[in-house]
Amino acid sequence: MGFWKLVFWVAAAFNFAVGLPMLLAPEAMLAALGQPVPDDLLMTRLASLLIVVLGIGYGMVARDPTTNRPILWLGVLGKAPIPLLVWISGGAAALSSSAFILSLGDLAFAALFLLFLLTHRRPNLA
Repeated sequence: MGFWKLVFWVAAAFNFAVGLPMLLAPEAMLAALGQPVPDDLLMTRLASLLIVVLGIGYGMVARDPTTNRPILWLGVLGKAPIPLLVWISGGAAALSSSAFILSLGDLAFAALFLLFLLTHRRPNLA
């Protein structure tokens, strides 16, 4: 289980590394990603807060993968479509953007989470 715990800790760190700067300094983070800064940053901050909260969830899974494995379904559903959403928002130009490259990390984590969920069934408690 050591490999999987490492994966979940890295996923938590990834979410914190993206979510916290975007939450605390959205203008700087968006500029670093080459993204336009909207006039109203509420949606950016809300999305960032959710990224951080999911990072906390991945940390919970890392501490106890068996008990907290259902949290990973949120990760699969939340992370898998991110590259598509980035591409839709920027068209072909998005494919070479740092935001798209970063989103491929989300896709990789979604695949790892799904692999864990499908190969590590929760023991029958009945």
